[in-house]
Amino acid sequence: MVADGQRPFDVFAEQLGSAELFMQESKFLIHGNGKDQPPTGFMFEKEQMHGLYFNQSPSKDVALAMVSMRPIPLGPIMEKMPLSAEKYGTGRRFYIQTLDDHALSPDIQEKLVRENPPEGVFKIKGSDHCPFFSKPQSLHKILVEIAQIP
Repeated sequence: MVADGQRPFDVFAEQLGSAELFMQESKFLIHGNGKDQPPTGFMFEKEQMHGLYFNQSPSKDVALAMVSMRPIPLGPIMEKMPLSAEKYGTGRRFYIQTLDDHALSPDIQEKLVRENPPEGVFKIKGSDHCPFFSKPQSLHKILVEIAQIP
């Protein structure tokens, strides 16, 4: 849901602060090319991931997800996205809002929708950042509904 020329990180800037501040103060940075080189990624601690991503998900699903989690590469989220109407603008876009999301608050999600309106917005009550775990039936229903829109 980023706009042309926006960095994916900018979506989280209200919650995390500026990219520069995040890079200076974050204790979660990974220096894959050595400590003397710029950071290449970041990874939250397990407890933080649980609170941010899986606050409504069943514990067995969270346990499975935790063993699959990998560091998030910084490059793709720190670079401005060049998006054109000819390419990005031709794809149909829908937004599924997760109302109990702690990683991307409902207010931030509403802002994303206002600033870059999709064709439709669907909401899932009781869902965290990962509705495929926390509300799989609701997510399935919405995806089927989207697939049937002419």
